Amino acid sequence: MAERHPGWVDGIDAAEARLATGLLVAANGVADALGPMRVRSGIRDAPGYPGRVAVSGTKATVNAFQAVIADDARPAGGAYLVTMDTQKELTLGAAHQSLYRMDLVVAEVLDTDPGLLVSVYPGDNSASATPPRPAVTNPLSLVLGEVTVPPATTGAPSAKDTRWFTAALNAIIPVLGEADRPPNPHGSMIIFRLDTRKLEVRTSEGWTTYRPPRGSVDTWHTPSALSNGWVNYNAGYPQFGYTITEDGWVHLRGLIKSGVFDTTATKQIFTLPNTPINYRPVTHHLFPAAVPPAGNPPTGRIDVWPDGKVVAVHGTNGYLSLDGISFATY
Repeated sequence: MAERHPGWVDGIDAAEARLATGLLVAANGVADALGPMRVRSGIRDAPGYPGRVAVSGTKATVNAFQAVIADDARPAGGAYLVTMDTQKELTLGAAHQSLYRMDLVVAEVLDTDPGLLVSVYPGDNSASATPPRPAVTNPLSLVLGEVTVPPATTGAPSAKDTRWFTAALNAIIPVLGEADRPPNPHGSMIIFRLDTRKLEVRTSEGWTTYRPPRGSVDTWHTPSALSNGWVNYNAGYPQFGYTITEDGWVHLRGLIKSGVFDTTATKQIFTLPNTPINYRPVTHHLFPAAVPPAGNPPTGRIDVWPDGKVVAVHGTNGYLSLDGISFATY
């Protein structure tokens, strides 16, 4: 039937209950007739590295986690919400004397009680240092980690994090790296790359780093007063101001006059703040500054220091322009 029981009404069965809870989970983005019912399987991210596998000797430890596990081939069956409420220790098989092996740590939904099992899928021994990955045939499963077991005489087992993450509907989805990006994202999907610590969005040309629109991160700040005799030129020109853009660059502007020039960095025009937003550079910067055409010297100089001081080093106090001064805060 096309119509299904609404969530949590009398007569609802287990599959319909799973469908109802799946409404609140991120879509998996498969563009077919059943796509609207598909949800993204994965770990629910939280403090404490949920579901992460760590290996020490012959023991693999899996952190507690909650996850969503769905069968993409049967989305009408709904998604399972699973929990492992404490850390679990698993035992790895003994290493071969001369061959390599890859084991998998797998979380899977089973028909047997309690319905969730986290276990080791042992691999086959191989002469290759990149042994074959064991097959996982249960579609209701998540591979939490790959464990490479080298020959007994060459080293200790090591784990590779292979967790997939999910999120609430239209929430930002964490991914370990490029290979874990959703292959068929919908238009409003946003991911957070755990390797680069950047947000990405999907465009017609592929995944790209998200940048807020210009002007949406900050506005121009115009101090009510400057220091050491400096004042704004007049109302017909931009006042002294500063702002920061989404790329972490600070920009200055303004036409000022009548102040003190200083080569000792003690008589500043203004001091840029560093809280709650940091507007200060990490190194000392020197910038040319426009002065009147008959000025002596013909070009002014503005220094910006790591402590935030903006200092007029030389020029003419007929006027001094700060337009075009830009620097990074990193």
